[in-house]
Amino acid sequence: MALRSDVPVGSGIFSDMFSPRESETVLSELGSKFPLALVRATDAARGDLRSLRRWRSDWLQGMFQREVAGIVHARIWAHLMAELDSVDGVTFRTEEPYREVRVVTPLGRTFKVRVKRHSEGDRISSYTTPSDVEFWGGAVLSFDGLEEVPLAAGYRWEAATGDVGAPVISYREGKENVIWAVEVDAGQADAAAPLRYTPIAPPGLPKIDLAASRRDAESGTR
Repeated sequence: MALRSDVPVGSGIFSDMFSPRESETVLSELGSKFPLALVRATDAARGDLRSLRRWRSDWLQGMFQREVAGIVHARIWAHLMAELDSVDGVTFRTEEPYREVRVVTPLGRTFKVRVKRHSEGDRISSYTTPSDVEFWGGAVLSFDGLEEVPLAAGYRWEAATGDVGAPVISYREGKENVIWAVEVDAGQADAAAPLRYTPIAPPGLPKIDLAASRRDAESGTR
């Protein structure tokens, strides 16, 4: 399947070396199977949540959002396992309280992925343990091609509607330190359509309103 990305190309510190800080580099090597499976799993989990709301809306009305997120997490995990069953290089690990997908690329690089709800500012939550801090500490860099890169993959949580939003993949160096994040779009999750990645501006960066700047310039205001 063709892979197309809207993420800008970056050169990293050295243009010929792998850098987990470059989203296009990571997504290109990750390939299309996992992101496409994430899109399909997220779509299916969204449908599962809506079905549960129709069946037992009273259950969900009394739940905290984190409890609803737990249901969504379990459904995404189940759908991911079904989508990626027997795919070469993909393994699943479940060790309470963590679930982890490992994707080993043909170059030998390992992407360690945990399913996460992405809230405003791409915040994620997890039990803070020594292994959790180590996991979100960033890529473990060794010989080129043998790196282990942790990724958060999941969905945008629409707090206003209590619904599952777009699939998201992010890389961070520290749980709250987001280096990059992208929303994943596969059209109708059709394997024949190219994947599209929409970069999400890191939290805290100023948003520039070009139209307002033009109006100010024309009126002579600052």
